[in-house]
Amino acid sequence: MSALNQHDEPDRDPLLVPRTAIESRKVTHAHRSIPVWVRFAFDDGRPEQTDKGFALAWTDRHVLVQVLWRMSYYQAAREFWVEAGQVRRRLIEPQWIGRTA
Repeated sequence: MSALNQHDEPDRDPLLVPRTAIESRKVTHAHRSIPVWVRFAFDDGRPEQTDKGFALAWTDRHVLVQVLWRMSYYQAAREFWVEAGQVRRRLIEPQWIGRTA
């Protein structure tokens, strides 16, 4: 059987900042998404998880991040508001095909 046909449970959502806690007039949107590392915590006993993502917007206390999140049998881009302390910048090195940097 193909792995695409095996239905797994989707990943449960991490502990998040509710959208109602975000003051929309204080949100700053990025002109270009910023590469970041995001540390997620869970309330079901799973250990913390750090994922690659992109910062799309922020306030003085929160960051809107987009990450690949496992759904039933595929990964999809999901957006989460998280505490600013859970996010740190990530560097994406330029790459050239067939040449060294």
